Parts: sequence; structure tokens; C-alpha cells
Amino acid sequence: MGINRFFDFSSAQLKVVIFLTGLLLILSFYSFIKGFSEAGTEGINLSVNVGDGDLRYQTVFRVDPNFSPADSLDLIPGIGPVLSRRIVAYRDSVGHFEKVEDLLKVRGISRKLLEKIGPYFEIRPW
Repeated sequence: MGINRFFDFSSAQLKVVIFLTGLLLILSFYSFIKGFSEAGTEGINLSVNVGDGDLRYQTVFRVDPNFSPADSLDLIPGIGPVLSRRIVAYRDSVGHFEKVEDLLKVRGISRKLLEKIGPYFEIRPW
């Protein structure tokens, strides 16, 4: 008793059923994966139009320079790996930062750069 005799399908009908089943599985898988890749992206706007055509990004996360490792500081726009290592080295040698403006004591951080990166920092009480 073969499978085509069990369902009472002819050989051609069995091929069509197998093809349609495979197509259904592929489309279901595609729809499932596509749903995950687009989940929630339309509700999140990380940019702000400042009026002159320039886009600035909103602060999504804030880090404490007293506790953050260099690789976390490196994620902040405007701070590269060199500057993030300098922040950690300064913290380790001098001590913790009391306020965000204390970052000006780190070599390579100017007032202009601090204005750019300041919103990404939060000094938590000890």
C-alpha cells in the first residue's frame, strides 16, 4: 500500500500536493522571519530634525563614566577607542567623576566635544 494509494491520489496529483505543501512552508517561514526583522521599527525614531536639515540623534542610553568599561564608552558618538581608554585611565588614576563637566579634565575632550557627548553621560551617586 503506497502513499499515493493511501490518499487515493494519482502520481501527478501527489506531486502537486507536495509542491504546494513545500511552497506553503517556505512562505510561512519567510513571513515569520520578516515579522521579526520589522518588529517595532516604525515606532522608534532616533533622529530629531533641528530645522536646518541637520539630523541629530536622541540619547537612547546614558552611561556612567565612573563604572563603564572602555568598550561601552566607545559606543558613544564622538568617542573612539583612544578617548574611551583615556577616560578609563583618568578614572583609574585620579578617581571618580563628580559631574559631567569633570570629563573636561581628560586629555582630548574639549568643551565643544563635551556639549556633543554630555547627554550620553549620567553621573550616579556613590
